[in-house]
Amino acid sequence: MDGIFFYWVSWIVWICVVFFIPNTVAYRFDFLFHLLATMVLVGFTLEISSFTVHISGIYLFLILCVYMRKLSFMKTLDVVIGSIIVALAYASFQLFSLLDPIWLIIKAPYLLCMLLNYLILMLFKDWKRRMSVLLLGMILGDIVYSSLLHFHSLNHEALSYEWHDHAVMVLSTNALWRVLELLSGYLFSLSQTRFLSKEGKENYTQ
Repeated sequence: MDGIFFYWVSWIVWICVVFFIPNTVAYRFDFLFHLLATMVLVGFTLEISSFTVHISGIYLFLILCVYMRKLSFMKTLDVVIGSIIVALAYASFQLFSLLDPIWLIIKAPYLLCMLLNYLILMLFKDWKRRMSVLLLGMILGDIVYSSLLHFHSLNHEALSYEWHDHAVMVLSTNALWRVLELLSGYLFSLSQTRFLSKEGKENYTQ
């Protein structure tokens, strides 16, 4: 059932942040509020003519734009270009999977997850910008995809429950990659410390 994965992961994250993240952490309350608002608004839709879009996606887009207004011009330009690239990749993948699904060797959501995360890793090093650009690009990409289907008289809700499931899957994978980056960096620094301490003891004994 579409939306179950989104609600499941969102509630887990919300509970973990409430009970395990201290109040002194910056943007903790903002994150909790926006996550809860997204879970509430996902059930509401906005109809423009015969084009239907879920309000939660529009809300996320506006919130991301508000938070990124403090970026410099060059960083904002990077975000805009990256979001357009991700949006085109998302829309192209969805069109190919619709028109020629036989080439999909595994399920489309998993391939989409791998494609977008590989693309964002090539574009950005900062994990916060990766997450923001991924979300912005997927919002714009689904609107483009839905608009193309609407142009050809095919009904498709933009930013639907299914889209929320895909977005959570992509963002969770990117967050997992960030954890692996931190873990590998910690293990490397730990091994370097042990190597230097061992080398120092050998030099001392000599």
